Amino acid sequence: MKKIIVLTITAVILLLFISCDRINNPEYNVDKSSCNSCGSCLSICPRDAVDIGQDGKAIIDQTKCNQCGKCIAICPQQAIF
Repeated sequence: MKKIIVLTITAVILLLFISCDRINNPEYNVDKSSCNSCGSCLSICPRDAVDIGQDGKAIIDQTKCNQCGKCIAICPQQAIF
């Protein structure tokens, strides 16, 4: 019984942590002046949320993005925030 309570509390804390992160940073964006259209973010995104717009710069589809942070980590220009 103790184990179940501990697991439940841990799950609730984890869910709160994830929810609070989404509230603090509700979406990822691209600094168009920094983006050099290298495509690194496109290849790393597990949800296919990144595309190249008509201006040749990356665009993030907020409906697909799960904020995993892989695009931020791989961007050589640090254009994604």
